[in-house]
Amino acid sequence: MNTKHIFTLLFVLIAGMVNAQQVKQISSSGVPAMLKNDKKIIILDVRTPDEFKEGHIKGAINIDIRQPDAFGRIDKLDHKAKYIVHCRTNHRSQLAVDHMIQNGFKTVYQMMDGSVGWVQNGLPMEK
Repeated sequence: MNTKHIFTLLFVLIAGMVNAQQVKQISSSGVPAMLKNDKKIIILDVRTPDEFKEGHIKGAINIDIRQPDAFGRIDKLDHKAKYIVHCRTNHRSQLAVDHMIQNGFKTVYQMMDGSVGWVQNGLPMEK
């Protein structure tokens, strides 16, 4: 491999790393301030409808990640919007955020302690 090809390959790799979106991992304790500072952030709750009915963050969108149409429904969301994604803990939300990043969503936060952390922090839930 000649020097020109090596530099081209390095440029492509570095450019890819710079442009790659990343999930920003956050705790539920920081979410209220984020929502207060940016009214356009969308909460995406990927739990089941029954879990959602038991209590959810005000204004959250519910897409059950275990349903066959979940990824298709997520793909219809605005890819340029900012999202905070959560489930009960963080296992199902990981599936959603991985899909979102791979499909061009620009700003995705994963609430790592999920609804469990939200409740433990005494934050308000709607029913």
